[in-house]
Amino acid sequence: MPSASLPGVAHPGTSTATPEPQLLELGPDLTVYIGAERDARFIYKEIYQDHCYDIAPLPPNPFIIDAGANIGLFTLYMKAKYPAARILAFEPAPLIFELYRRNLALHNVPAQDVDAYACALGSESAASKPLTYFPNAPGNSTFVPGEKDLLRKALPAEHYQRMIDRSSAGATQVGVPVERLSRFLDGYPDLARIDLLKVDVESWELDVLRGVDDRHWEMVRNVAVEVSELSGLRKDIEALLKSKGFSIERELAAWSYETAPTYTILGRRGDGLSNPAP
Repeated sequence: MPSASLPGVAHPGTSTATPEPQLLELGPDLTVYIGAERDARFIYKEIYQDHCYDIAPLPPNPFIIDAGANIGLFTLYMKAKYPAARILAFEPAPLIFELYRRNLALHNVPAQDVDAYACALGSESAASKPLTYFPNAPGNSTFVPGEKDLLRKALPAEHYQRMIDRSSAGATQVGVPVERLSRFLDGYPDLARIDLLKVDVESWELDVLRGVDDRHWEMVRNVAVEVSELSGLRKDIEALLKSKGFSIERELAAWSYETAPTYTILGRRGDGLSNPAP
């Protein structure tokens, strides 16, 4: 656990009163508290069925960073696969962070194995930044709501446009703290290796990566970043990872729209990649 908490950043044990959430059975031995059913089923399919983050063999006791932790499905998946894993997780939406905490408790994840914070990551610290929260699709909540408008316009079929409209209905803004990832990593003085850095933060990916100092980049072995082509960030993300010594692969998401592609950018230390991105 980090040696000190950061001002304005909530740590496990911080609790706020919220309406009783819905429990949903997503798969065998996996029932979780959810924010929105369609959202939860989509994320479950990505992680548990499509295995989108099984990008490299990890050691038995990996150190994993979960940026954009949502309700905790990635954390639960990795703790089931690597019971000795240590996880550092970040989820800025207050209601979703509470569900994250409840899901870890529901599945008896040891508190000492996970350090979770109710904040966003970025290139600079901020006491409060407006996050656009989508109650019908919490996983789409973003600091860059204009990208959702671009997505709607990029989808030619009226059916998909209506789907985006439904997902965006009821959007509200909530102020959330932002902190650089390296400030948290400085709280782990004995850390020598970061086995996987996962980033899924809805067009805020480059800011997250720019919040990592070189002394911590040297520890990172594998990176998985989900990015929409509409965000205009893909080339800059790939260039940044290459500058840090990673070999790059780019995988098109199975659910991606032809006119609005979404990729997972995979960065690994070393050679031997079968399909490096140009």
